[in-house]
Amino acid sequence: RRFPSSAFDLSVIAQSRALAGKIQSELESFAGTELESIEYVRQYSGPPLAEGTKSVSYRLTLAAPDRTLSSEDVASARQRIIDGMRASGYDLRV
Repeated sequence: RRFPSSAFDLSVIAQSRALAGKIQSELESFAGTELESIEYVRQYSGPPLAEGTKSVSYRLTLAAPDRTLSSEDVASARQRIIDGMRASGYDLRV
């Protein structure tokens, strides 16, 4: 890789039965072409989360092949992912 990447974590609140792989696929679908990698970090259930829900955390790494992404690029991509996940019925801990 020629240009630096930028990473951030997102925690998705989902039903306990939701598959982590399905959640990851949803994240990937909203991340766009700048997504370099997505990594499962951890899963949590318990207070303060509602019963029957869990928080699944991922680390997303964004990069562009031809330039360094600006902080605005990264913020825009992060917001696009959050908005897409919320539109798909997920809540996020941000």
